[in-house]
Amino acid sequence: MQPHITKLVAELGDFGVFIAMFLESSILPMPSEVIIIGAGALGLSFWSVTVFGSLGATLGAIVGYMIGKYAGAPAIARYGKYVFIKPHHISKAEDFAKKYGVWGVLIGRLLPIIPFKVFSIASGITKLPLPPFILCTFIGVVPRIILLMLFGTSLMKYTKPTVIAAVLLILVFISVKITKRIFYMNWKKK
Repeated sequence: MQPHITKLVAELGDFGVFIAMFLESSILPMPSEVIIIGAGALGLSFWSVTVFGSLGATLGAIVGYMIGKYAGAPAIARYGKYVFIKPHHISKAEDFAKKYGVWGVLIGRLLPIIPFKVFSIASGITKLPLPPFILCTFIGVVPRIILLMLFGTSLMKYTKPTVIAAVLLILVFISVKITKRIFYMNWKKK
């Protein structure tokens, strides 16, 4: 799947980023990090990727929200395995959405290792109000895309695999620590 997305972004540029982020945020089982870091590594315009990526991610999140609102948990139980979403992912995200509301959407968008689909679908299932959901989604994806784009652009400056691997490991480590801190601490209390 990754080579097709990279080809899409390389051939269509900003519009390719928009399409890829829309699909990733709604149904495609692929991390947004691959799309945006790849766009940065390809040398696409920083601001246009930020704008098109943010719009694509937000519109895709709205589709995920609608899936959650109208198809709900039964659809995830039946079809979630095809997009790597398990029912327990949704139930945890639902608990988080119920506890934190739209602020949970904003937090979820800022964390780099949480798939957009999970929060979007859970937000639809819990029937969070759509306008604040859209606003928090957009506000949350912009800094995430900016950071990923900067990282992708900087990869072009450092071609040594050890430097790239070290930076990726540090980012993964930080992401895991933040996620554990926010999510798992709340579930351990229950």
